[in-house]
Amino acid sequence: MKICFMCDLHLPFDKNALQYDVLHWAIADILQTRPDGIAFVGDATCDGNEAVYDFFISAIREMGLPFFYIPGNSDLRCKESRASIRSKASPCQNDVDGLCIFAINDCDTTVSDAQLEALMCADEHSIVFMHHPLDAHCGETLAKLTSWRKTHQKTMLFYGHLHRFETDGTYVSLPALDPDKSIGESPCLTYYDTETGELHKTHYPSPVPTDIDAYFGISCYRVLAQIEFAIQNRLQYLELRPNCVNCDIDELTNAIDRWREAGGKHLSVHLPDISWTNGTISCESHFALVEIVKTLKADRVTQHVPKVSVKEVRQSPELLEKICECLAKCLEPVSHDIVIGVENMHMTAEDTPDAKRRFGYIPEECLEFMHLLSTKTRHTVGINFDIGHARNNAPFSQKYQISTWLSMLGQYIVGYHIHQVTYADGVFENHMPITEVYGHLISYASFFRCWSTKRINKAPIIFEMRPENAYEITLNTFRSISEK
Repeated sequence: MKICFMCDLHLPFDKNALQYDVLHWAIADILQTRPDGIAFVGDATCDGNEAVYDFFISAIREMGLPFFYIPGNSDLRCKESRASIRSKASPCQNDVDGLCIFAINDCDTTVSDAQLEALMCADEHSIVFMHHPLDAHCGETLAKLTSWRKTHQKTMLFYGHLHRFETDGTYVSLPALDPDKSIGESPCLTYYDTETGELHKTHYPSPVPTDIDAYFGISCYRVLAQIEFAIQNRLQYLELRPNCVNCDIDELTNAIDRWREAGGKHLSVHLPDISWTNGTISCESHFALVEIVKTLKADRVTQHVPKVSVKEVRQSPELLEKICECLAKCLEPVSHDIVIGVENMHMTAEDTPDAKRRFGYIPEECLEFMHLLSTKTRHTVGINFDIGHARNNAPFSQKYQISTWLSMLGQYIVGYHIHQVTYADGVFENHMPITEVYGHLISYASFFRCWSTKRINKAPIIFEMRPENAYEITLNTFRSISEK
């Protein structure tokens, strides 16, 4: 008998997001494989949207195969739908042609006494699945599950939540279906053969695109040294940061000339923030950088969304217009054609997820600023999408996953900032080197797939990383993959 395991798909509200493509692929694979049953091990949605949850359950049921499912922790993120979704789990104990399958509804890391009692009937031929690993539970639930496990070590136990595949005898951590969070590999389904005990994975293809390295570039925190790094590594794309104004202009010009002679073809300049303080727009620091744009004939500039609160923008609709007019005026002296990339920002420790936060943390706001700016300048305006900023953006990263950003912004993207986000001691750290492309906090599977299938524009991919040897580490990561 063969059972298909699925988990951690995290469907968003946007049905053009890549998670829905993964769902359609999974359905096609299941229909071709024809397992004897399907077990979904939680996290159908990214934010507890009940309409999305019901859509998913209906789509799987339509295949007409025995289907057992439980919600996960992300399915509980909406207070209004939490109880309803939790109640929609399959019965705890199920039979498929004599095979006993236990669906343990532990979405909130608790397990009811009735489920624990039912579990005592499991034997070495049974299958048990729950969303969380055993050690994610606590208190009395953990004690009872641990006690049960000691007496049922031969019972196959499957769980999700960790987004990565691991096995330890009869204890199996299932890989994620979500292309934004699949750790260590592309998203996949897992099939379990009860007769042989074999596990087989079928992957949703999202490898590193073969042409992507031709678009790589770096952002120069250490200006002259990192321009030299770009020359040595024959990187065709380069970004100067606001600190480039501190360089001797002749030295800077000479370095850029040598980079171009070595094959460099696309130069960008990252402009500083535009601030709004006590009714005054501040962009004086732009003028020196605009002179560098003119002198070096830069191809593009990157501009963060303005440093102004959502509340201020909504209370004074003319505010964004004034900011756009100010930026357009700053760039007016640039006689050659350039592209302006509007970059998304992210929540910080000082922000609260309300109208007091900075404008530009969600796709709709970035598009609003982009469209308005395009009416004020003759230059092309698009989106410079920072993937790390989109990921390190809780709680908005729950609703707006990387795939959702790519879906909403894809046709407007004129450039990318990519880096890894790390998490330690309760702190998220942006602008770190990429040591694995299907990483713990950022899996680039969705980006690779969208790039390869032309769902998003192919544009400069700028590594934006602060540590001294970050660019060397990141290039080695991609090179080691391409050599396999």
